[in-house]
Amino acid sequence: MMKVNLLSISLIISFWIALPLQAQQLAGTSTDLKPGVLYIFFDDCGFNRPGNHEKETGIKSHGEVVEIKSTGIDAQLNLDIEGINGYSQVWVGKIRFPQSGEVTFSAEVDTGMRLFIDGKCIMNASSPDSPREGKLQVKAGELLPLRVEYVQNGGPSYLRLYWKLPGHKRELVPPSAFWHSSKDLDLLKAAVAGKKRIVPGGITVVSVPSGDEAMHSSIYRPGTGADKRSNKPITLGTGPHLFIDDYLIAQSKNVKRRVNCPTRDTSIPNPLVTGKEDECVAPYTTIIRDPKTGHFRLWYNIYKKKFKDGLAYFATMESNDGIHWIRPRKVLNEPSNVNFGCSVLDEGSEFTDHSKRYKIAWWHDGGLRLGVSPDGLNWKMFLPYSTLRHNHDINNIFRDTLRDCYVATISVHTTGPNWKGLRRCTMQTRSKDFIHWEKPWYILTPDDNIEPGETQFYAMQGHLIRGGLWIGLVKVLHDDWKAPGTPEGAFGVGYTTLAWTRDGTHWFRDLEPFFEPDPKVDAWDHAHAWMDYQLPVGDEVWIYYGGYKYGHKMDRWEGRQLGLVKMPRDRYVSRDAGDKEGSLRTPPVILAGKSLTVNADVQGELRARILDTSGKPLKGFDLADCRLVKGDALNHRIRWKGSLDTINNRPVQIEFVMNNARLYGFDLEP
Repeated sequence: MMKVNLLSISLIISFWIALPLQAQQLAGTSTDLKPGVLYIFFDDCGFNRPGNHEKETGIKSHGEVVEIKSTGIDAQLNLDIEGINGYSQVWVGKIRFPQSGEVTFSAEVDTGMRLFIDGKCIMNASSPDSPREGKLQVKAGELLPLRVEYVQNGGPSYLRLYWKLPGHKRELVPPSAFWHSSKDLDLLKAAVAGKKRIVPGGITVVSVPSGDEAMHSSIYRPGTGADKRSNKPITLGTGPHLFIDDYLIAQSKNVKRRVNCPTRDTSIPNPLVTGKEDECVAPYTTIIRDPKTGHFRLWYNIYKKKFKDGLAYFATMESNDGIHWIRPRKVLNEPSNVNFGCSVLDEGSEFTDHSKRYKIAWWHDGGLRLGVSPDGLNWKMFLPYSTLRHNHDINNIFRDTLRDCYVATISVHTTGPNWKGLRRCTMQTRSKDFIHWEKPWYILTPDDNIEPGETQFYAMQGHLIRGGLWIGLVKVLHDDWKAPGTPEGAFGVGYTTLAWTRDGTHWFRDLEPFFEPDPKVDAWDHAHAWMDYQLPVGDEVWIYYGGYKYGHKMDRWEGRQLGLVKMPRDRYVSRDAGDKEGSLRTPPVILAGKSLTVNADVQGELRARILDTSGKPLKGFDLADCRLVKGDALNHRIRWKGSLDTINNRPVQIEFVMNNARLYGFDLEP
């Protein structure tokens, strides 16, 4: 491979003079054209950092030592070199065809490449098992824009571009086919200067924060949710329909909102995944339960090398009960370098492309990296670069089934209008194809006028959709706090709060903690208790979380571990009534169901009635017509003298009247 620095004009002139007469005549048709194809070398796999060195060397296959240049001109695409790892390269210019007909392009390439001619992707060999061939109809003498993208993750580098012209044998595309213009040269100069960004063809790389992103973050206050209702009746199908916010509350009397914090259970042998034995290095995990066998599988990060921060592996373990994990853990292949993160999606056995059934996300080299697998064990890169870049090293992915799209929540380190200094905040974006992402927007931001100290949000994970409500678990960080009894120099306290959205865009977060560190000084989760994954299991939700004993950056090689707490299904927030009778009334709703149940712990009494929109009870649905509800159940059936069939498609209001009771929500059954 011939590499020439752009400033080495004498070499370019020498190359120009040595061209055959036919090539000189071709170039002479335009004084702007010069021979060869331009390249730019990047010090990463994502086309992000143009190389700024001139002294790095590599070794060609025949043993020749060559100097690696940041930019230059190649006579043809015939790369074969060793000694450099983890880089990307783009060639831009023009390609001329000496005859008309169908041209077949092919390539020999190690990691991945894509060939664009005249803006069309002729060959997409972006993964090791992708086809290495493409065809194009051309005309004799046609000169078309050319772009080649190459990614190398490690090992020997090779890229050889061939063509097969009609009536000819397959050959390396010759030097006489490659040209470049002054505009191509200007593009490369601008990229090196940081004025323009060379990105993979056809894909817009999103990079945040840029300072103009939308704010869709709010803090819960009484009435939150009610302000998002329209004037039209709310159609309610099968739920659950939870009272986390006030969206389904039009009136309430003698009723208080209560956040129900999960309690630690001493019968669970926490921590379940340890720092010392299992080499856990981060509080991020995914747990999936096989619907057929009931077996559990867990993915998490282990350190690549103890006492050397920054790089990790993926590891997995299996369990029959979700509590006792079968050891030793299995270390998985790394599709690319991993810093932090282990967010796994299972698209299910019916997913059309079985090779991409499982998807995994993590942070590395400035952005969201994505891998795919047929079994969750053998991973390869989905794309060899990041299309979503953010400056803090935590992210995750989720499938929004309500809106049929993929969602990424990402962490950024930034300033803002309601807080002082740099803080960690959370943003969200979505994609239909896992490639093209919308411009992210803020969903979790601090407010110094409301919260004391330096509130930060390390991440939001633990996504779970219940009815029309999408619930997330927020990792709140206070590096300005110190856990009681921790060693000198320890800092940082982390706890978990609830957040939710009803439209998939605008999020509300609770100020009240949902799960806090264990107050016992010798507890493994005394300084941090960051919930990370919610897994419905029967009538419970199992919430796996990361715990730290001493603080944020303390004892990271053995002190970051994973545990479990359980809670009854959907019991995040209740509306409580004491000895004095309380009531709660919904706004106008249309009940698309034939029976109604309530999730409630009733030590006293609970009844319900159905009213018209003026507040008048419907015949057969007054309190006197309702059978008394008592006891603790996830699905108390409400029975009236009347039948819900008679009021389908009619706007009504439901009013719950109770004492000594906790009401979490209600559901409708078909």
